[in-house]
Amino acid sequence: MSGLILVIVSGESGQLGVGMESDFQYKVDRSNMASIREVTTPESVRKKGFVSFWGAEFEFKTAPCVIKAIRDWAEKGLAAYCTEDEALLAVIKEWMKMHRGWDIQTQWIVPAYGLTASVATICRAFTEPGDGIIGFDPVYHMTWEAVELNRRIHVDCSLLYDGREYAIDYDKLEELLAKPENKILTFCNPHNPIGKVWGREDLLHIAELVHKYDKIIYSDEIFADTIFEGVEMLTFSQVTEKPLKWIVATSLGKTFSMTGIGQANLIIQDTALREAFIRQRNIDHYGSFNPMMRAAYLGGYSEEGSRWVKELMRYCYGNYKYLQEYLSAFIPEMKIVKPDGTYILWIDCRGFGFETAEEYEYFFNEAGFACDDGTRYGSEPGFIRMNLAAPRQEIVKVMESLRASRRTLFETKIMLCAEEK
Repeated sequence: MSGLILVIVSGESGQLGVGMESDFQYKVDRSNMASIREVTTPESVRKKGFVSFWGAEFEFKTAPCVIKAIRDWAEKGLAAYCTEDEALLAVIKEWMKMHRGWDIQTQWIVPAYGLTASVATICRAFTEPGDGIIGFDPVYHMTWEAVELNRRIHVDCSLLYDGREYAIDYDKLEELLAKPENKILTFCNPHNPIGKVWGREDLLHIAELVHKYDKIIYSDEIFADTIFEGVEMLTFSQVTEKPLKWIVATSLGKTFSMTGIGQANLIIQDTALREAFIRQRNIDHYGSFNPMMRAAYLGGYSEEGSRWVKELMRYCYGNYKYLQEYLSAFIPEMKIVKPDGTYILWIDCRGFGFETAEEYEYFFNEAGFACDDGTRYGSEPGFIRMNLAAPRQEIVKVMESLRASRRTLFETKIMLCAEEK
């Protein structure tokens, strides 16, 4: 039956476009790369020959147009200091218009050494030690690491979960925004790890509150290019003309799986806010734009790159549908929180009945299923984050192993109950 489900869903996911060089069916070669994913894969997973679903990076090659652009750059044999020239700024501006329907000005674009580094710079530019930074747990844990290492306070406005989907607790949010010591609201759209794209109504509600209490909003939109077909991805300036103090973080990191390179582009409309950020960025030390990343932007932020990203998301959507059907049929203790995009899945596994994160980790490792423990993101035990950007046959192998482990688990539980009686 699992094979039948796979065939049906493969048809839903669509075929690669005619003439496309990309092929998501083959694993990337991680040998001799010191890949963190490879180094941290549990031995039990290695022995089974399975891939890891830890992190948010592709288990296949990135776009051919990006690979070619970087190869052409490397063959020139020079990695000298590089500036963000008109050609680079123009393709960033055009990509935001073409891929997101968002009109920006090139002067709003501020390069930085990665999203997490940017959070640290924002903390130092606009707050003092002991000030509060608000965010919505469960959320990307490195944001909080940057906040806490800079001696600012992690202020959690936990998302509300009804067993199916997440929502913002607006009463709690207003209570926290009203406190003068809380200076910044961090936002994540699409939300990592739950895969939710916050829509117009939520953006307007947040904008009203942030404007009312005169706070800065930092919006991590690194996954904004990776949404499913038919989902609308907006940012704050597209839904309101209020003069908000917003900083939007973008990057090639998730779009083309370049997370190992510390580079991001912050988009800041407000002149005073932008100048203050640049001043602190330069104090922290900013040398030059990464010359390899300039090549990657010119190659990736193109019509070919846009087509490739759309094929990527069709393929990942097929992986999601396969998993949804398979888990429902064979491992009902694992319930996927429906995503609007990204290539990560947030899965509620509390149905297994384990009480600690360690128990879940042991069970999944024995099955050969390596993924992210949800407690890292601020959730209770029993939630996991799984990467979808992998060849489907690799997902199938792990799911079959997990199904067998589930059967053993419940057979053991039945025997133990019988012995107790």
